[in-house]
Amino acid sequence: MSKEIRGLLAMAGALLPPALRADWLREWQAEFWYCSASDRAGRRRMLRRALGAFPDAWFLLRHECGIAHRGASMLRSRPGPVVVLVLLLAAMALATGGFKRGRSLLFDSGPADLILVAQPLPFMGGAARIPVAQARAWLGQGSQAVIEVGTWSVEHAVRGGHRVLVCRADAAAQELLAAAPTRPPCDRIERAAPEADAFAGVVARLKRGATILAAERELARTARLHKGWLPPAAVSLAALRKASLAPGWWLLGCMLLSTLAVRALTARACIWAVSKIGLTFALIAAVWIELAARAPFTETASLPGAWSALLYAGPLLSGSWATWWLRRDAQGRCRVCHRALTMPVLVGVSGRCLLETGGTEYICSSGHGALVAGAIAGQIGGEVWVAW
Repeated sequence: MSKEIRGLLAMAGALLPPALRADWLREWQAEFWYCSASDRAGRRRMLRRALGAFPDAWFLLRHECGIAHRGASMLRSRPGPVVVLVLLLAAMALATGGFKRGRSLLFDSGPADLILVAQPLPFMGGAARIPVAQARAWLGQGSQAVIEVGTWSVEHAVRGGHRVLVCRADAAAQELLAAAPTRPPCDRIERAAPEADAFAGVVARLKRGATILAAERELARTARLHKGWLPPAAVSLAALRKASLAPGWWLLGCMLLSTLAVRALTARACIWAVSKIGLTFALIAAVWIELAARAPFTETASLPGAWSALLYAGPLLSGSWATWWLRRDAQGRCRVCHRALTMPVLVGVSGRCLLETGGTEYICSSGHGALVAGAIAGQIGGEVWVAW
């Protein structure tokens, strides 16, 4: 029997649970022991016959085992979660062009000279748009900190019978927003009309060697030219995008906490456990960083409220859930081979609190040991591993 046929039978047999796989493989391999083909046509016939193992395994899976039961058992197996996580990461890499935006956010945040300007609200802790006249006066007085200053605003409009968000920007803002790695939360960008809004968002480009502090000092001097103008504050667009990566420390802590729950006695079990933990948090981090790279910015030099809640609460909730699931999964694994423990059996006397209290004993299907979990008398922590 050739290696190609053995490989096809092994892939088809992977659809079945281990309890059915051995006898099924033995029957299919018996079909090829007496077959031999020396020419190309004969080998093709044998390969076509081997391909019939896939529909046969699928039929047996549906009628003997059940797809739902097989899926649950696969996720409880050693390679099941690892394979699923690898496939999810590969699919996401293909959909995002190799995590293009995420890599740009981490290693190349785009033009570092683009800044956003907003007007702090006294006694409220928020920010607002600034007067368009103030932005024009800033550049008109001969700024030594910025080269271009553009104004833009977002409003609802009807285009093609649909209600959409339109960003109305002047020529300078259109050029600067086109160079930004992200854009405002709008569906399309249009040229601002002459009768633009009195208040708008402001985007500017710093001169070479200029700092944000120098720009804020010029804004403070401009604010004194008109009664009612307030000194605006400037923030780097790169710094605004990087700020949403703060929950990364929480994910790192959750990953370390999950690793501490691993109780492996061999290097093989440790590799399986650490691989699953690393791939789980790699998937969470990849999704979160890709979302952060696509987060828009508002006219008040901040992230939209819905995006802020997603980027900050998302990793907190997903990291906490992943830690709980991984720690719970690690407690039900063999500490020698990392296979799922099976055959729970009640031991002791249930209902007693002091002497011979009840518990549950699980065993490894490969005979490596047993885990007694529950309130067992004399066992601190209520859990003990017995090696065989």
